[in-house]
Amino acid sequence: KLITELELKQWYQRRVRAPTTRLLPNSILIRDRLTQWFWNSWEESRKNNRKLEFYNSIKDQPKIEPYLDMRESRHLAHLRMSCHRLAIETGRHQGIPRRERICPWCCVSENILPLTHLPFCDAIIQDEWHMLRDCVATEEAREKLDEATKEALDNSEFPLHPNRALQNLVKLITELELSVN
Repeated sequence: KLITELELKQWYQRRVRAPTTRLLPNSILIRDRLTQWFWNSWEESRKNNRKLEFYNSIKDQPKIEPYLDMRESRHLAHLRMSCHRLAIETGRHQGIPRRERICPWCCVSENILPLTHLPFCDAIIQDEWHMLRDCVATEEAREKLDEATKEALDNSEFPLHPNRALQNLVKLITELELSVN
């Protein structure tokens, strides 16, 4: 189906017998069209998906990130993919309005939930950036971050080369979300 959609059927069906050490002209055409199709599909699907809001804020190219080589990278990967149990994600699954997906540590008063419907009430939404930058539950772990990492997080940039302290912060977020749910 994809071959037909990319108008490659005529090129794909031709079987040219030649040494496989070099790309044939039709192979280059097929590779280029598939690459372009992938880029377009990736861009379109990530921009049209609300779930990928955090992901889109930190990633603009489909490439393997350096942190994936680290031993404890799964916590970072889960956070980047919104594969976690923070209120922003669990509330989405439960149909809870975004304004009501509040942080259980920063909005300790049970009286805040009825106020989230009011236009002047800015409830603290428990999302990835809140947990990385502002949450009282992660304050101690954030203090251990180096200045470059703190500055990157303050500027809504996810460091491409996370250090051990950032890994520990993300691991703490994972532990905290498990303790609430």
